Amino acid sequence: MKSKKISKLFYLSFILIFWILIFTLTCKNPSGPGIDFNLRNWYIMSGMAKGPGFTNNITYGNKTIIYPSNYMKAASNMVFSNRKGWNYRIPELLALPNGDLLAFADRRYNGAGDLPNKIEVMVKISTNNGTNWTDEKKITPTSTSSKDGHGDTAAVLDKKTGDVIAVVAFGQGFVNSTPQDPIRIRTIRSRNNGESWEAPIDITSQIYGAGCKDPTRKTWHAAFVSSGNGLQLRNGRIMFVINVRESSQKTAASFRNYVMYSDDGGHKWKVSRGSPKNYQGGNEAKIVELNQDGHLLMNIRPNGPEWKRLLSRSYDYGETWTEAKVQNDLPSSGSNGDTIYYTSTLNGYDKNRLITLVDARPYRNVNNGGPGEPTFYISYDEGYTWSNSKRMYDYNAGYSSLAILKDGSIGILAELGNSWNGPIYFLKTSIEWCNPNDNPCSPNVSAKK
Repeated sequence: MKSKKISKLFYLSFILIFWILIFTLTCKNPSGPGIDFNLRNWYIMSGMAKGPGFTNNITYGNKTIIYPSNYMKAASNMVFSNRKGWNYRIPELLALPNGDLLAFADRRYNGAGDLPNKIEVMVKISTNNGTNWTDEKKITPTSTSSKDGHGDTAAVLDKKTGDVIAVVAFGQGFVNSTPQDPIRIRTIRSRNNGESWEAPIDITSQIYGAGCKDPTRKTWHAAFVSSGNGLQLRNGRIMFVINVRESSQKTAASFRNYVMYSDDGGHKWKVSRGSPKNYQGGNEAKIVELNQDGHLLMNIRPNGPEWKRLLSRSYDYGETWTEAKVQNDLPSSGSNGDTIYYTSTLNGYDKNRLITLVDARPYRNVNNGGPGEPTFYISYDEGYTWSNSKRMYDYNAGYSSLAILKDGSIGILAELGNSWNGPIYFLKTSIEWCNPNDNPCSPNVSAKK
């Protein structure tokens, strides 16, 4: 009787172990837990997309375009204006599935400087493709001093749930941060298209600092998320670039770019094993997903002296990165810009198109002025070469963020008129404006006349 019970127990244990092994071997991506191999292209099966970028028909007409060169003629295009002694900085533009737009910015009370500073993150919503915007709404707690400010917002839409996940820096500044007293990383979630926001959740110990369980990352001195757009891969993974100061050194050449990612909708976070190595060090950067599964492109803000963007690639969903190489056809200032995948042949378009917008004029000295001359560049070969540059604005400028709007036009949220000091404008343009020789075809639709 006893032997039968043992045999039955052994049989059940064998079955359990068998199914655990099957699940582990067939359903988990080796790049990290939480990704289901069978569902890695989960939104393909839901009819959303086969490739990165825009998936609908391009329907805009010339009347819907706010040409960047004319932005000063329309004061209504100013979404965040410097007033009452406040400075607005750090634009982030996010397009939602229903067509609404979210525009984020820091409201900085004591000048335009970064943390530590008295800063709150504000958001405005547009329901008509950027023509009108709601009043600003605060998504972070009230800041009462330079010690409790939140800023440098990055955001992403989780296409699985519809949640918007914003990531902000808190408290201590990047330069003064230590493992024991780190600049904090916090997430803030909206489950209703930006109408309301949950309380910030501190995830610092998951990333770095004395409270981190990883023996290497617990010794890192500082980290913050590059402001602007995050990325969700076709397998559902959410990721942001983090700028890391691994030691007590405070020179830009010692900084590194890692990726923090989540496979469960932004609740638990991990950090990439590798970072793009380069002699200039790391700085704010953006990532786009390319057509090949697992192939990502990181576009990194330079620290000089050549003042050209640095590009790195990952072939394993962001875990490891190639050496960052200077991209000679992408001149750039030391300023944070943006990169988006506009159209993909996997979605039925005629060409693959990547678009980047960066300040082409670097800051060198007072007489030269600050960074400026934001310029569009387009790549038709997955980011290996860039061409068809088109200057958006001739004067001082700062950070910028891009989004593809519901009609296929390109939305721009940018600091214009001053270098790194707002105000922040919303503009719209088209691929044809960026490259007059381009005339994109929508999926299964002939080219526009």
